[in-house]
Formats: sequence, C-alpha cells, structure tokens
Amino acid sequence: MLLQEVPVNTFNYMLLGFSAILGIMALFLISLVVRFRNLYRDLEQLEGNDVNERTYTTGF
Repeated sequence: MLLQEVPVNTFNYMLLGFSAILGIMALFLISLVVRFRNLYRDLEQLEGNDVNERTYTTGF
C-alpha cells in the first residue's frame, strides 16, 4: 500500500486528438459543400448549353 501508482494524466492529449479529428472532419465537410456547389453550377451550365443547341437545330 505504500507504493500506489497514480494514473497518468492524458486528458490534454485526448482533447488535442478530438480537436484534430473534428478539425479534419470540418475541412472534409467544407470540401464536400464546395464540390457540390461547383457540381450544380456545372450542371446548370450544361443544361443551358443543351437548351441553346436545341434552339439552333430547330430554329425556334
């Protein structure tokens, strides 16, 4: 009973690890939002080109 071991305090490392994981996840979500925004912009441009091609071929 004289030599009781004290648990090591690793709470700061746990917080650092969780904050790093949350930061990486936030960057990933921001990347997904930007990619989907660009995807919808490209889709609108392609649909606009499709309408323009129809007007040239039909003459209306």
